[in-house]
Amino acid sequence: MSISRLPFRHWKEVESYLSGCNTISPNEKTNGGVQDKTKQLKVCDIWRDIQGANHWDGMLDPINPLLKEEIFRYGDLAQQCYDSFDNTRSSAYYGNCKRSKSSITQRLKLRNCGRGYQVTKYIYANTSLLESGFGEESSEGVAWIGYIAVCNDPDEIKRLGRRDIVVAWRGTQTPYEWMQNLRDVLVPVLTSKATPCSNIQTISNPEARVEKGFLSCYASSDEDTVRCRLSARDTVVGEITRIVKEYKEQEEDLSITFTGHSLGAALATLSAYDIKQIMVNKYGVSSIPVTVFSFASPRVRNLSFAQHTEEIGVKVLRVVNNKDLVPKIPGMFFNEKLGWLTRLLHWLPWAYVHVGVEISLDSSSSPFLKQTYNPANFHNLEVYLHALDGFQGHNKLPFKPSGRDLALVNKYSDLLIQRLQIPSNWWKRRNKEVVKRIDGVLVYSPSTPTPVPLPHKPL
Repeated sequence: MSISRLPFRHWKEVESYLSGCNTISPNEKTNGGVQDKTKQLKVCDIWRDIQGANHWDGMLDPINPLLKEEIFRYGDLAQQCYDSFDNTRSSAYYGNCKRSKSSITQRLKLRNCGRGYQVTKYIYANTSLLESGFGEESSEGVAWIGYIAVCNDPDEIKRLGRRDIVVAWRGTQTPYEWMQNLRDVLVPVLTSKATPCSNIQTISNPEARVEKGFLSCYASSDEDTVRCRLSARDTVVGEITRIVKEYKEQEEDLSITFTGHSLGAALATLSAYDIKQIMVNKYGVSSIPVTVFSFASPRVRNLSFAQHTEEIGVKVLRVVNNKDLVPKIPGMFFNEKLGWLTRLLHWLPWAYVHVGVEISLDSSSSPFLKQTYNPANFHNLEVYLHALDGFQGHNKLPFKPSGRDLALVNKYSDLLIQRLQIPSNWWKRRNKEVVKRIDGVLVYSPSTPTPVPLPHKPL
């Protein structure tokens, strides 16, 4: 394997570990010709398989290296949502993106995950429907939760084999989002005015139900706020519809890919279903693949909703750390693992199921991570991507890193073993954005995020 991308001080540690590993897996010995052929292929040759056209059949044991690279790429696109979010409560820009659209695009290029992509729209979610115990609405219920980007670079389009539209969702960060996650009762998607989301097209399956908190976060708006006059749902639907209209007349393939972590993974699967319905029912476009690459997704829906998601052709690849508790909830007792009982009890408001194909990781198999008992550490997205780096397949092969930088694990944690000499929590804004003015006075000078749109003035 190539480890040239790793910092110099990591080389000996990784080489020492790899020298004790099987350099050739049993599958590589058995399917030697297939492995050699895979190395000769490019993403553009098998992009439909990578997007789940055949439900990733034959690509997971062992995992296809091109598929793994693409999962990394979409994982990094989701991670950028965390890196760009201002979660400092004392900041004047708390709850917003710290970067402008052009700035975040440049950072995606530097990370190589979004090379050739242009961010076209930011997504804001409204959680102000969550009321306090005293009946007062939260004033902090609007937050930046993701972005929409489209690949517009000819070289990258050629590498991918199509023009890709990406919707990346952020996971839970604010207290109000955590409280929304606890609203774990299934509610009908076609509901009354209690939940302003009747535009979601599920007429063909009126029994479809989804977790109440996720649906509220996705489909609610607030006309009294500047950023959330449109719901997150309306923002996504409007922008993707615009992009598809712009490019569908051109002689090129399109794909729509959703990615997210935790709450973002739930919103990714929900919005992918919504978009696929609209593309088919309203515009008659069924040829555009709609795919979800989710990380640490909780259960989102009931059996009827999950079955309908698969029937309309949404492809979902769920990446799960088997030590993480979040993918096990909600529906810890009534879920898809009950088999025929799941179909019998599907009417219960707590009977949840997962949807799609699962990649099950084991972060504890990594020799580079400290032993930990903190559940939050198993949920960390960078830990997920590190575990994926060493993942070879579901056949219990040893952890075998493929070159992802180990230092990324410690961005927001202290999980790497001591001898790697990587400082903990190193992803910090320099001096917490306190700078010295020309007159010598220290002042707080935060970076300026995307400007707030001017409020609409009635005629």
